[in-house]
Amino acid sequence: MNEQTARQVVTARFYESLAQSGVEVTSIPQSQLQAIVNALADGVFAALDAMETEADHSIAETNSRSDGPEELQTTSPAPIGGHLEKEELLWSGRPYLSIGVRYELTTQRVRLIRGLLGRSYHEIELVRVRDTSVNQHLGERALNVGDITIASTDPSHPQFTLHNVKDPMEVREMIRKATMREKQRSGLHYREEL
Repeated sequence: MNEQTARQVVTARFYESLAQSGVEVTSIPQSQLQAIVNALADGVFAALDAMETEADHSIAETNSRSDGPEELQTTSPAPIGGHLEKEELLWSGRPYLSIGVRYELTTQRVRLIRGLLGRSYHEIELVRVRDTSVNQHLGERALNVGDITIASTDPSHPQFTLHNVKDPMEVREMIRKATMREKQRSGLHYREEL
């Protein structure tokens, strides 16, 4: 849900609750009442953003208790070359004008994290990434945001789209380089039949 839609839901719910309570607000002009409702919606968004930021910080603190500030524990670390590989956070971002969605690129996977209070995680291992592309329409180009589509061999997510990413070309290049490094580290080689 984007911010504009959420603002409409908050406004509609405010007026619905006001009507159900039987309270009539006649002493405040309609334009001023609308300004109060908009301020209320802004407060709700600020509180939600603060909750999400606090959750992000608690995740970062948990991860920083390991060996470094941007290292994540792998779910099942496998010895590569006689030593354990650590999963490091390379990039983290949120879609433009969205609440409750975060994207992460690590040295081993791309994650989509949804939710403010509850969380759902979707991820693709970088070794499964086949191709990436960026789509931007005129308005998105003006704002320097766009959609990054990741084609993969993952049967559950053959296409994975990161919507409204800031600096999409730069993030796509990060994904491409991280994918090449992870495939090389895992001993996978690219071969194309002509």
